[in-house]
Amino acid sequence: MHPHVHMVVPAGGLTADGKFLVGSKKFFIPVKVMAKLFRGKFLFYLKQHKNHFESVSEADWQNILNVLYQKDWYVYCKRPFKSPASVLRYLGRYTHRVAISNHRIVSMENGFVTFSYRDYKDSSKKKTMRLSANEFIRRFLLHVLPSGFRKIRHYGFLSSASKKKKLTLCKRLLGVKLSAAVPKAISTRDLMLKITGKDIAVCPVCANGKLIFASGLHPPYPATE
Repeated sequence: MHPHVHMVVPAGGLTADGKFLVGSKKFFIPVKVMAKLFRGKFLFYLKQHKNHFESVSEADWQNILNVLYQKDWYVYCKRPFKSPASVLRYLGRYTHRVAISNHRIVSMENGFVTFSYRDYKDSSKKKTMRLSANEFIRRFLLHVLPSGFRKIRHYGFLSSASKKKKLTLCKRLLGVKLSAAVPKAISTRDLMLKITGKDIAVCPVCANGKLIFASGLHPPYPATE
Protein backbone atom coordinates (compact mmCIF):
# COMPACT_ATOMS: atom_id res chain seq x y z
CA MET A 1 0.00 0.00 0.00
CA HIS A 2 0.98 3.62 -0.46
CA PRO A 3 -1.19 5.60 2.01
CA HIS A 4 -0.86 9.33 1.52
CA VAL A 5 -2.80 12.56 1.92
CA HIS A 6 -3.11 15.52 -0.46
CA MET A 7 -3.79 18.90 1.16
CA VAL A 8 -4.41 22.30 -0.39
CA VAL A 9 -3.55 25.02 2.14
CA PRO A 10 -4.70 28.62 1.58
CA ALA A 11 -2.08 31.37 1.74
CA GLY A 12 -3.87 33.10 4.59
CA GLY A 13 -6.70 32.89 7.07
CA LEU A 14 -9.05 34.78 9.35
CA THR A 15 -8.01 35.88 12.81
CA ALA A 16 -9.85 34.38 15.78
CA ASP A 17 -12.15 37.41 16.01
CA GLY A 18 -12.79 37.36 12.25
CA LYS A 19 -11.76 40.98 11.75
CA PHE A 20 -8.53 40.58 9.81
CA LEU A 21 -7.22 38.37 7.04
CA VAL A 22 -3.65 37.24 7.67
CA GLY A 23 -1.82 36.36 4.46
CA SER A 24 1.52 34.93 3.40
CA LYS A 25 3.41 35.57 0.17
CA LYS A 26 5.24 32.25 0.39
CA PHE A 27 4.59 28.94 2.08
CA PHE A 28 4.80 29.50 5.81
CA ILE A 29 6.18 26.15 7.07
CA PRO A 30 9.55 24.64 5.99
CA VAL A 31 9.17 21.18 4.46
CA LYS A 32 11.34 19.38 7.06
CA VAL A 33 9.43 20.98 9.92
CA MET A 34 6.12 19.99 8.34
CA ALA A 35 7.30 16.39 7.86
CA LYS A 36 8.18 16.03 11.54
CA LEU A 37 4.94 17.74 12.60
CA PHE A 38 2.84 15.46 10.38
CA ARG A 39 4.67 12.38 11.69
CA GLY A 40 4.06 13.45 15.29
CA LYS A 41 0.37 14.19 14.76
CA PHE A 42 -0.26 11.00 12.77
CA LEU A 43 1.40 8.72 15.33
CA PHE A 44 -0.24 10.53 18.24
CA TYR A 45 -3.70 9.77 16.88
CA LEU A 46 -2.63 6.27 15.83
CA LYS A 47 -1.84 5.51 19.48
CA GLN A 48 -5.33 6.64 20.46
CA HIS A 49 -6.71 3.74 18.39
CA LYS A 50 -4.54 0.95 19.73
CA ASN A 51 -7.71 -1.03 20.49
CA HIS A 52 -7.99 -1.72 16.75
CA PHE A 53 -4.73 -3.68 16.95
CA GLU A 54 -5.62 -6.10 19.73
CA SER A 55 -3.81 -8.99 17.99
CA VAL A 56 -0.49 -7.13 18.25
CA SER A 57 1.50 -7.73 21.44
CA GLU A 58 2.60 -4.79 23.57
CA ALA A 59 6.26 -5.43 22.70
CA ASP A 60 5.54 -5.52 18.95
CA TRP A 61 3.36 -2.42 19.24
CA GLN A 62 6.16 -0.45 20.89
CA ASN A 63 8.63 -1.71 18.30
CA ILE A 64 6.36 -0.55 15.45
CA LEU A 65 6.03 2.91 17.00
CA ASN A 66 9.79 3.19 17.58
CA VAL A 67 10.51 2.30 13.95
CA LEU A 68 7.94 4.81 12.68
CA TYR A 69 9.27 7.60 14.92
CA GLN A 70 12.85 6.95 13.76
CA LYS A 71 12.00 7.10 10.06
CA ASP A 72 12.17 10.39 8.16
CA TRP A 73 8.68 11.02 6.84
CA TYR A 74 8.30 12.66 3.47
CA VAL A 75 6.13 15.68 2.75
CA TYR A 76 6.12 17.10 -0.76
CA CYS A 77 5.10 20.73 -1.13
CA LYS A 78 4.26 22.20 -4.52
CA ARG A 79 4.71 25.84 -5.33
CA PRO A 80 1.64 28.06 -4.77
CA PHE A 81 -1.01 27.76 -7.46
CA LYS A 82 -1.24 30.59 -9.96
CA SER A 83 -5.02 30.67 -10.28
CA PRO A 84 -8.26 28.99 -9.16
CA ALA A 85 -8.26 27.07 -12.47
CA SER A 86 -4.90 25.48 -11.65
CA VAL A 87 -6.29 24.41 -8.25
CA LEU A 88 -9.22 22.70 -9.97
CA ARG A 89 -6.93 20.96 -12.46
CA TYR A 90 -4.76 19.65 -9.63
CA LEU A 91 -7.67 18.39 -7.55
CA GLY A 92 -9.44 16.92 -10.57
CA ARG A 93 -6.55 14.55 -11.20
CA TYR A 94 -7.21 12.87 -7.85
CA THR A 95 -10.92 13.31 -7.26
CA HIS A 96 -12.46 12.46 -10.62
CA ARG A 97 -10.20 9.74 -11.97
CA VAL A 98 -10.00 6.03 -11.27
CA ALA A 99 -6.80 4.15 -10.40
CA ILE A 100 -6.23 3.12 -14.03
CA SER A 101 -8.00 4.17 -17.22
CA ASN A 102 -9.06 1.78 -19.99
CA HIS A 103 -6.56 3.07 -22.55
CA ARG A 104 -3.66 1.88 -20.36
CA ILE A 105 -4.85 -1.75 -20.44
CA VAL A 106 -2.93 -3.44 -23.25
CA SER A 107 -4.42 -6.94 -23.04
CA MET A 108 -6.47 -9.33 -20.89
CA GLU A 109 -5.92 -12.99 -21.72
CA ASN A 110 -5.28 -16.36 -20.09
CA GLY A 111 -5.89 -14.98 -16.62
CA PHE A 112 -3.35 -12.17 -16.95
CA VAL A 113 -3.64 -8.41 -17.42
CA THR A 114 -0.99 -6.36 -19.21
CA PHE A 115 -1.03 -2.59 -18.81
CA SER A 116 1.20 0.40 -19.48
CA TYR A 117 2.75 2.70 -16.90
CA ARG A 118 5.47 5.30 -16.58
CA ASP A 119 8.58 4.43 -14.60
CA TYR A 120 9.46 7.71 -12.89
CA LYS A 121 12.62 6.13 -11.49
CA ASP A 122 13.82 5.58 -15.05
CA SER A 123 13.39 8.99 -16.70
CA SER A 124 9.58 8.56 -16.94
CA LYS A 125 9.94 5.89 -19.62
CA LYS A 126 6.72 4.20 -20.71
CA LYS A 127 6.75 0.49 -19.90
CA THR A 128 4.33 -2.42 -19.61
CA MET A 129 3.63 -4.73 -16.68
CA ARG A 130 1.95 -8.15 -16.66
CA LEU A 131 0.05 -9.30 -13.58
CA SER A 132 -2.31 -12.14 -12.79
CA ALA A 133 -5.95 -11.08 -12.80
CA ASN A 134 -6.18 -11.62 -9.03
CA GLU A 135 -3.11 -9.47 -8.33
CA PHE A 136 -4.35 -6.77 -10.72
CA ILE A 137 -7.72 -6.61 -8.92
CA ARG A 138 -5.98 -6.62 -5.53
CA ARG A 139 -3.87 -3.61 -6.47
CA PHE A 140 -6.86 -1.85 -8.00
CA LEU A 141 -8.91 -2.31 -4.83
CA LEU A 142 -6.16 -0.70 -2.76
CA HIS A 143 -7.43 2.57 -4.23
CA VAL A 144 -10.97 2.02 -2.91
CA LEU A 145 -11.57 4.02 0.26
CA PRO A 146 -12.46 1.96 3.38
CA SER A 147 -15.92 2.38 4.88
CA GLY A 148 -16.24 5.64 6.78
CA PHE A 149 -13.55 7.46 4.80
CA ARG A 150 -14.27 10.38 2.50
CA LYS A 151 -12.25 11.42 -0.52
CA ILE A 152 -12.47 15.15 0.18
CA ARG A 153 -12.85 17.05 3.46
CA HIS A 154 -13.00 20.81 3.98
CA TYR A 155 -11.83 22.65 7.07
CA GLY A 156 -11.60 26.20 8.35
CA PHE A 157 -13.41 28.87 6.36
CA LEU A 158 -14.17 26.24 3.69
CA SER A 159 -16.08 23.90 6.02
CA SER A 160 -19.69 23.28 5.03
CA ALA A 161 -21.01 24.75 8.28
CA SER A 162 -19.44 28.18 7.83
CA LYS A 163 -18.12 28.69 4.30
CA LYS A 164 -21.04 30.78 3.09
CA LYS A 165 -20.57 33.36 5.84
CA LYS A 166 -16.77 33.23 6.10
CA LEU A 167 -16.04 33.28 2.37
CA THR A 168 -18.17 36.41 2.08
CA LEU A 169 -16.16 37.92 4.95
CA CYS A 170 -12.86 36.97 3.29
CA LYS A 171 -13.92 38.65 0.05
CA ARG A 172 -14.96 41.78 1.93
CA LEU A 173 -11.61 41.96 3.77
CA LEU A 174 -9.74 41.43 0.50
CA GLY A 175 -11.71 44.17 -1.18
CA VAL A 176 -13.25 41.79 -3.70
CA LYS A 177 -16.51 43.02 -5.17
CA LEU A 178 -19.41 40.89 -4.01
CA SER A 179 -21.73 39.81 -6.79
CA ALA A 180 -25.36 38.96 -6.17
CA ALA A 181 -25.76 37.54 -9.65
CA VAL A 182 -26.64 33.86 -9.85
CA PRO A 183 -24.31 31.93 -12.21
CA LYS A 184 -25.99 31.08 -15.49
CA ALA A 185 -26.94 27.41 -15.73
CA ILE A 186 -25.13 25.52 -18.49
CA SER A 187 -25.79 22.15 -20.07
CA THR A 188 -24.01 18.97 -19.05
CA ARG A 189 -22.24 18.94 -22.42
CA ASP A 190 -20.91 22.49 -21.97
CA LEU A 191 -19.92 21.79 -18.37
CA MET A 192 -17.91 18.68 -19.32
CA LEU A 193 -16.28 20.58 -22.17
CA LYS A 194 -15.28 23.36 -19.78
CA ILE A 195 -13.90 20.96 -17.15
CA THR A 196 -12.24 18.29 -19.28
CA GLY A 197 -11.78 19.99 -22.64
CA LYS A 198 -13.62 17.11 -24.32
CA ASP A 199 -16.91 17.31 -26.19
CA ILE A 200 -19.01 14.37 -24.98
CA ALA A 201 -21.29 14.79 -28.00
CA VAL A 202 -18.50 13.82 -30.40
CA CYS A 203 -18.49 10.15 -31.40
CA PRO A 204 -15.63 8.43 -29.52
CA VAL A 205 -15.06 6.04 -32.47
CA CYS A 206 -14.81 8.23 -35.55
CA ALA A 207 -14.27 11.54 -33.71
CA ASN A 208 -16.32 13.29 -36.42
CA GLY A 209 -19.96 12.38 -36.00
CA LYS A 210 -22.18 13.87 -33.32
CA LEU A 211 -24.06 11.83 -30.75
CA ILE A 212 -27.70 12.91 -30.77
CA PHE A 213 -30.18 12.11 -28.01
CA ALA A 214 -33.09 10.20 -29.54
CA SER A 215 -35.13 8.93 -26.61
CA GLY A 216 -34.88 7.57 -23.10
CA LEU A 217 -35.33 3.93 -22.17
CA HIS A 218 -37.71 3.20 -19.32
CA PRO A 219 -38.26 -0.07 -17.45
CA PRO A 220 -41.37 -1.99 -18.57
CA TYR A 221 -42.52 -2.22 -14.96
CA PRO A 222 -43.34 0.45 -12.35
CA ALA A 223 -40.60 1.38 -9.92
CA THR A 224 -41.02 -0.10 -6.45
CA GLU A 225 -39.53 0.88 -3.14
